[in-house]
Amino acid sequence: MSLTVCLKTLPPAHKWFGLALVLLALFLLYTAIFLTGALLSPALSLEQWLLHRPPTGIDCVFHQWNRFGEVPVSLFFTFILGIGCLWLGYRRRVLPYLLLLMLLCIGSEIVGKQIFSQPVPISLELGMSNLGCQQMSEQSPLSLEMRLVLGMWWEAPRAPAWSIQQTRVSATTPFTLSETASHHGYPSGHATRCMFLGLILNWLVWKYVRKRLLRRLLLVITLAIAFGGGLLLVYTGSHLVTDLLAGYLIGASAACWAIGLLAQNVERTAAQASEWKSRVSQQRPWRPRLR
Repeated sequence: MSLTVCLKTLPPAHKWFGLALVLLALFLLYTAIFLTGALLSPALSLEQWLLHRPPTGIDCVFHQWNRFGEVPVSLFFTFILGIGCLWLGYRRRVLPYLLLLMLLCIGSEIVGKQIFSQPVPISLELGMSNLGCQQMSEQSPLSLEMRLVLGMWWEAPRAPAWSIQQTRVSATTPFTLSETASHHGYPSGHATRCMFLGLILNWLVWKYVRKRLLRRLLLVITLAIAFGGGLLLVYTGSHLVTDLLAGYLIGASAACWAIGLLAQNVERTAAQASEWKSRVSQQRPWRPRLR
């Protein structure tokens, strides 16, 4: 029997589980390459290239949007996603499954950031810290934060002159690894969690939305959620691209595992109804006793 025939005969859940294992193997291979240091110089060069962009109010909008990828918010969204799956007819066990997978994603981030570190030149680190709207403080009014969440970038406070100048100096200073700071961002937790939630939503949209135009629009939005959460952090200097790719692989692997579990736990209402009818028809009909 050929490999194509074997794949066609596999249950859909097993295909998703196999894809999850492949992505996990790719993450391990990628981590092995990462440990050699071969990816460090391209990642630093890309980050220095980003320092040439002018700081704008959109940085503050992205800074606020990044909060949607934090751990408490991600757990809340996972719970809402699980409730939505129950509403679609999946078994109750899928809710703890999704929460458990999200906790595993969070655990991989915690363990990875404790084990792996990357040397980043101090001059480059100073420039990266200025890309994420540092002029916003914890004392900023809530009304301003809400306007930024809604994308009102023109309401953002201006970046101070010293920050702009420092960023320009970092962008033009050739970096060396003689004076470095340890960067603990591998893998990116935001990228992991956004990829996990975005791919599951993408699969649910593909499976249940039938209107073509709405389906395409929602597919684009869910893919933007999957990939955008990590890209925003690279754009605002919070992560290197190496952190981003590792988070994508972990999140995609966990999402494939979740989709396989969903495929295994569909409430087969039509089949159950047919089975119930067959059982009823096989029973002896009830007749009243005649005295």
